[in-house]
Amino acid sequence: MSTTLLNLEELAELEERQSHILPEGTLMDRAGFVCANWIDDQCDAASTIVILCGPGNNGGDGYTAALHLKGRGHHVICVAVGGKTPKTTDAKRAYDNWLAKGGEVIEDPYMAPKADVVVDAMLGVGITKPVSGDFIDAVLWFNERQALHMAIDIPTGIDAEKGTWVGGIKGCMADMTLNLISAKAGCFMNDGKDASGMVTLSELDVSVPLSSMGLIDTDDFKHVLELRKYNSHKGSYGHCVVIGGSKGKTGAAILAARSALKLGAGSVTVELMLENAPAYDPLQPELMITNDEVDLSTADVIVIGCGMGFSERAKKRLSGAINTNVPIIIDADALTLISEDQSLEDRLLERRAHTVMTPHPGEAARLLHREVKEIQADRVTSARELSLQTGAIVVLKGTGTVVSLRSSRTWINPTGNACLATAGSGDVLAGMIGALFAQKFDMVSATLGAVWLHGESVRARNTGIVAMDIADRAARALEILRWGGNPDDLIDPYDESEFVLDEDGPGEALARTMGSEEA
Repeated sequence: MSTTLLNLEELAELEERQSHILPEGTLMDRAGFVCANWIDDQCDAASTIVILCGPGNNGGDGYTAALHLKGRGHHVICVAVGGKTPKTTDAKRAYDNWLAKGGEVIEDPYMAPKADVVVDAMLGVGITKPVSGDFIDAVLWFNERQALHMAIDIPTGIDAEKGTWVGGIKGCMADMTLNLISAKAGCFMNDGKDASGMVTLSELDVSVPLSSMGLIDTDDFKHVLELRKYNSHKGSYGHCVVIGGSKGKTGAAILAARSALKLGAGSVTVELMLENAPAYDPLQPELMITNDEVDLSTADVIVIGCGMGFSERAKKRLSGAINTNVPIIIDADALTLISEDQSLEDRLLERRAHTVMTPHPGEAARLLHREVKEIQADRVTSARELSLQTGAIVVLKGTGTVVSLRSSRTWINPTGNACLATAGSGDVLAGMIGALFAQKFDMVSATLGAVWLHGESVRARNTGIVAMDIADRAARALEILRWGGNPDDLIDPYDESEFVLDEDGPGEALARTMGSEEA
């Protein structure tokens, strides 16, 4: 089951219910203890730790954590930012306990000693106005420190639901963030992804209810991770047809087609818009390439739009694909064609077969007739509206790719990094989704699996990845997971030199299956 993402209203309701079930202050006591453990785990020995505390419950968590850390031998200083002492009952109790046990409180962080760890416990999820006043100074101090930067619940200044800086004012930049009770969607999207660093979650022993939104997890596509049956053939894994590749953009269609093969489609045909199309792909001769119109009734899935252009033929082929009873993955130029022709969009709603749309923010803006900044300001709502408008599964690409169903069930992808910001990356994703649809995985597993693997392919890398590498590395990720391996055990799990038959990795399972005595 994916990690649940509660919105702020749902979170407030849950905390209110818990306040009637648990003794007063229990959640803050748990939060402080968990935060202290989390911070202590990053310290090799007794360390100097400065905790910036605000006047609300986020600050109360900071004071409570400080007390536990002090008891473990760390030198801890709490900063009551701007002299603002706690206002809520639980936070005030935590503050008084800290003082009663000899805890040190100062008002100006610039008066604090050099720290090994600095902790942001200032404003938490409740921020509705831009960071200002003394908190701006505290933010600047926090970001300037040559120390480990840690944030409790969410970095100060980040909108917990949207991942944007509230009011456009930059706040704290953390190396690590500990979400409490529920994961915060804002930590996985937009600026929140950079601001949060490595995110972990503690539910504080609270039973978190299901909601309409979650983070994509491997459990969401567990059928994709099952080993293939020996008694199968290429027909068992489907025929994917890729339509695209106009003059100057043939590479887009080829990338999508190669990716479909790499992720397991049994066979792939590429219909290029380009006249005098090449007879074959010398780097992937398994592909069937044609300039003629493919009989779409032979397809198990159609990927359309990658480099397709806007010719009359392109419009005709898109219209024909929409008319089929075959799942279609709509990307790139095909999305633009739909945004310019309401009749095409109307017919999407009438389709009985599954439709997946994979817009980047610019394409989503054209489809919704809005500005890109409006799409990015609320990525979840934008994806949901587009899904409702078209009836399609929408994959809104970007930092924190959002996947939404027409029912408003939504996922945010936690994998991926800036390595995916390269030409052809989206074409690869379209082909990967097509591959999993071709293999008859259900629509949710196919879409979520492809999105997660696409992002996972660049883990442990920051530069040097081009689109052609992504599908290879995604296939290796899938391979490792299918053999029961844990990519966390490997430095760069998708570097071929790392994938060996050793006693700790997935190779052991592979060798056992093959009957090797070395396993």
